[in-house]
Amino acid sequence: MRRTEHIGARALTFVGVLSAVAYLAWRALFTLSGTRLWLSVPVLLVELIAFLGAAALAWALWPSPQVHVVPTLVLHDAPTDVVIRVHHQAEHEVRATLLTARGLDAAQMILVDVASRPSIAALADEFGAQYVTADAADGSGLASAVAAVTAPRFLLLDAGDIPTRDILPRLAAALGDDRVALVQGLGLAATYDSPEHGPGGRHELLFERSALNPALGARGSAVWTGSGSLVRTEALRSVQMVAGSALVASWLAGAAMVADGWRIVAPGEVPVFAQRTILAEQDVFDDRVERVRGARRLVFGREGALRARGLAWQHRVALLAWSVRPLSGLRRVVFVGLLEAALLLGTVPFNTNTVVLICAWAPSFLYLSLGLALLSGWTMRPGDRARWSLHSIGAAWASMRQRRVHHPRQARPAREPIMALPARQYGGGLVTVVMSLGIVLLLRGASDRLTHTLGELPRPVLMLLLTITLWTLGLSLDLLRVLGRHHQLRRTARVVSSMPATMGERSVSIVDLTSLGAGVLSQTGAELKERTVLETVISTTSGVTSVRQPCVVRNVTPLPSGDYRIGVEFGHCEPATSNALAEYCSVEPMWSLLGVLPGQSVTDQRRMVYLDEPEISASPGRALVRAVALVALLGATASAVPETAAASATQEHLMSGSIVEVGDPPLLGEPGVADGVPDSLVDTDEPAVTAEPARVESAAPQGVPGVVVVGVCSSEVGLDNAWGTADDEYETPAATVTDADGNYSLELLGVACWVAIDPPDGYAVEELIAGGEIAPSVVDVSGATTTRPVVRLQPVSAPDDIVPVDPTELPIGDGSDGARADADAFRLSSRLAQAAEEWSAAPEVGSAPRVLPAPDSAQLGDLPQPRTSMSIFVLALSAMLAGGLLLGLARPRSRVVS
Repeated sequence: MRRTEHIGARALTFVGVLSAVAYLAWRALFTLSGTRLWLSVPVLLVELIAFLGAAALAWALWPSPQVHVVPTLVLHDAPTDVVIRVHHQAEHEVRATLLTARGLDAAQMILVDVASRPSIAALADEFGAQYVTADAADGSGLASAVAAVTAPRFLLLDAGDIPTRDILPRLAAALGDDRVALVQGLGLAATYDSPEHGPGGRHELLFERSALNPALGARGSAVWTGSGSLVRTEALRSVQMVAGSALVASWLAGAAMVADGWRIVAPGEVPVFAQRTILAEQDVFDDRVERVRGARRLVFGREGALRARGLAWQHRVALLAWSVRPLSGLRRVVFVGLLEAALLLGTVPFNTNTVVLICAWAPSFLYLSLGLALLSGWTMRPGDRARWSLHSIGAAWASMRQRRVHHPRQARPAREPIMALPARQYGGGLVTVVMSLGIVLLLRGASDRLTHTLGELPRPVLMLLLTITLWTLGLSLDLLRVLGRHHQLRRTARVVSSMPATMGERSVSIVDLTSLGAGVLSQTGAELKERTVLETVISTTSGVTSVRQPCVVRNVTPLPSGDYRIGVEFGHCEPATSNALAEYCSVEPMWSLLGVLPGQSVTDQRRMVYLDEPEISASPGRALVRAVALVALLGATASAVPETAAASATQEHLMSGSIVEVGDPPLLGEPGVADGVPDSLVDTDEPAVTAEPARVESAAPQGVPGVVVVGVCSSEVGLDNAWGTADDEYETPAATVTDADGNYSLELLGVACWVAIDPPDGYAVEELIAGGEIAPSVVDVSGATTTRPVVRLQPVSAPDDIVPVDPTELPIGDGSDGARADADAFRLSSRLAQAAEEWSAAPEVGSAPRVLPAPDSAQLGDLPQPRTSMSIFVLALSAMLAGGLLLGLARPRSRVVS
């Protein structure tokens, strides 16, 4: 990366960090009031942990990239041993590593067999290597390797990894510093379609290997990842080896060496070996589980960043940065649980504000993601952290269970088919995520459309939660490879070839080849399980080998051209044949990948193909995942589809009622009456009881003209999900006065409505409990027409300075815009005008005090029309995911089987 590009990446990251700090400060100070703390506080903690992880990665990647000069490749003078560690790798993989190690300038080759297999001992004898069996307690093989090494330094390789011929001089150049304990070489992934590869064929560990570890190595705090490293024997012997897997033991041993004052570097300019890609999902799952366990020990263990003594703060932050991605699966579990809880309970996680989200959250999310991508040289693209955390959910959860000690010498359990959803399948946690999100979205959609049993969410908040849920669901489906644009997951990689050969009496052509079998084209077919002999000549960089190999026919497929594709499996191979096959199928393709194959350029790579497995396409597990995902999309669509016009008709309400005069005026000074106004009329918040108690009247009641009636409605509930609070969106209050017969009608528009009346001078409400006037009372607006109970007024003795109001001079309103704008109607009562002014005032952001009595759900009108833009976006996202699922289901299967 050029210096100007790195400065730009720094600037973007800095702006993202500042925006994130401002956003989190606002979240902590202004968004938790009025929320359910059991939900809002964990959401805030999840966001805080995500920011701290991003900040740690930004710190690790912050140093400017240095221009490294490749040292002159001279032979190192110090003797060096080569240690090849074998766990469960196949014999042909061990042979390939031994072939390349034999060409290195090493004092001796040491083969450390953790599984203690006789066939590996025979290989060591064939290549003249020292064979060492690891102790039962040494699961990593490091202690046995250190005990067997006699040179001051040794190169550690895992079986299946292919080093370049100049790996020793390149790594030895960095080991010239006496403070350096080991040099971790840069390795590249071997294949492009495996459980470890994500969309686009990029390896999941590319960021750690190519960007993060070299950046930490510039500070002397790189993490020892094991294979491909040149180790100073003295430094490794000075630390105590811990029991555990090879990965955990390497991480902790490296941290211990750094704590003792050693430096660990990781040159990232030139790849020096090709790493074996794990093709079995169970092995990938086990590796990810160990990564989570190792990261937990790096952070929380006695030798970890938070507890170790004598560890400099730079080394502590380096360990935290390395542990961000392995531990992100645990954070994602909590995130998914909180998201589902918010959807099911209808609870807003926090009080939000659009301006703050646009000005603080959006820049922090976009700039920080883009800045980290640029700082890492685009090895960690935006969205990769989310993909990793989702993919490793199952491994993160399994790491919390008690570890079952399984020594490599014990027999391994049988492989389970892909997508059979076993407990130890990498990505199995994604299936749980898809299932749970599908159930939640289905329940949410059924509630929003049919049952209305779940808590009501404000429309914008609901659309936002649906967007986040669909984004999570889409990433999960993408990683499970059930969308249409993905190829099916393959297990077998074969090298494309074009070799003439004979199979029995047939003249055939070998079109793809592995160390275990071959695919041939023949003009005549063959019988299944037929035993035959395949004869050909294999040409490699080391020479030409004539091959006469016994084999068994495993499948025969007729082709449209009339030929037959025949797949054969090799039997026992002679050493010369095995070496030629290993060199042709493993060593040379890896050297071609690294650009060091003699006689070939970097662009002329040996091509590898991946053959379909028909049982994958027909897997019942994949069909179940697709079905649940489609059901989930139906639920999301049900919640997002805009309501019809008929559904919103009850938002318009015509309220009518009457106000009558009855009884004799009470005497001033009676209990409950002060200055002509009952005490209970002042500052009461109690809703009125609409039921009219039975009375016996001595005379027929007469209507009272000129009584002011004011109504107001709320059209949006606000983020607190409670009607009648200050964060509701209130419509303009409507006012009218009663006619000569005491009747009135008022047009209201909204979901929740309230009404209040102001008795004219000389009158008082007969029974507060029946009227609830001046203090607003709830109006039942569940229907289009509402009839209010009759309100009874009693005449009172008016003071001498009160001038009666002539009802004929009062403005008569009908709830229209003209009546709402008529100030005379509001001036008839100062208290009522003040109340109406408070109802229509804009609330302060983040506060939602109770200003009106809360209505029951049965008293509400229909919810307002959803916001079209958000709904369209959610519907488009659902349609896109549904299309990908259907395309993945309908994709034609390959007719060629091998």
